[in-house]
Amino acid sequence: MEFKVDKGVLGEALALVSKAISNTAPIPVQINGVLINVRNDSVKLTGSDSDISIQKTLKVADEKNRLEVIDEGDIVLDARYLQEIVRKIDSSIITIEVIDGTFTKISGNKAEYKINGMRAIDYPNIDFNIDTDRYKLKVSIFEKIIKQTVFACSDKETRPALMGVNFKADGSVLTCNATNSFRLATKKVLLEDEMHFDITIPAKTLNNVASALVENLDFEMAIDETKVSFIFDDTIIRARLIDDVYPDVSRLIPASFMQTLQVRCRDLLDAVERTSFIKSEGKNVVKLTIDNTKLDISSNSQEIGSSHEELDIIEFIGSPITISCSGRYLNDALRSIGSEIVILNFSGELKPIVITEKDDDTLTQLISPIRGQ
Repeated sequence: MEFKVDKGVLGEALALVSKAISNTAPIPVQINGVLINVRNDSVKLTGSDSDISIQKTLKVADEKNRLEVIDEGDIVLDARYLQEIVRKIDSSIITIEVIDGTFTKISGNKAEYKINGMRAIDYPNIDFNIDTDRYKLKVSIFEKIIKQTVFACSDKETRPALMGVNFKADGSVLTCNATNSFRLATKKVLLEDEMHFDITIPAKTLNNVASALVENLDFEMAIDETKVSFIFDDTIIRARLIDDVYPDVSRLIPASFMQTLQVRCRDLLDAVERTSFIKSEGKNVVKLTIDNTKLDISSNSQEIGSSHEELDIIEFIGSPITISCSGRYLNDALRSIGSEIVILNFSGELKPIVITEKDDDTLTQLISPIRGQ
């Protein structure tokens, strides 16, 4: 096996497929290994940890790859060493050659490295063939969905369903929900084509997809009973779906509100961030006190001290209210907002805070209150 390829292209491809490689993979050859399949017309790089698999294809026909296949073959190389070697070699073209069994030479210009590889036959057989319906999505829309929802997922394995974002398409509307039981992010998107599915995709997978997507390109999503595939730019990301029933979160959003506040999003976000350093028992709790003229933001800790700040408001409807919530959750919710003015809706001191944009009703952020603060 031997091929030559552009250093920059190879480096980017390795960085992409390495996102799927885990130090805790159950199969030894997957722990740090990148599978390299060399054929006359292409080189395929694959990384996997059994939950998520990424394959990048470099084609001879694509001139930017500067790919020359000298001899076909397959090998598995340690991703960390391979990436480091590619980074260090001072050459625009890199040659990778298996010289004896799995012993592999990596060279460029006057530099030469030799490392032990692993047999490709020991690498798990990962099926990247897509034989189900494909759904086209715009990168810009998908990136916004991830930005506005994935942070609200749970990181606790005791509730698997909550560790991902639920995507439910019913005709021309796609509803995306993420929650950890104490906060909720809901994003609705109008679809150009009708779609019907109800799946939950792990947060880790979505973050990897977001970092790999190419701007200004559409991509395709394919779904079967246990897996979801993302297909774009000679790349396939295939991941396991979360096999757990997602809860009905629509009932968490109050049907009506007693108070409504309009305030500039940046002003509120900056004020919340200025209070975030004060923590009580390891938690950052902010208290919002609102009347017809101002919004008062405060935090208090017996060990550290207190913080207090007043903000001008645009409009407040309803009777004065005082409510406490997690400063981090409020910060995350405000950062997901894209409009200049944010609306905070209240249904009482013990009911969730519902946050929306002034001119866009497709995004809803919900934060549970903290009692006794």
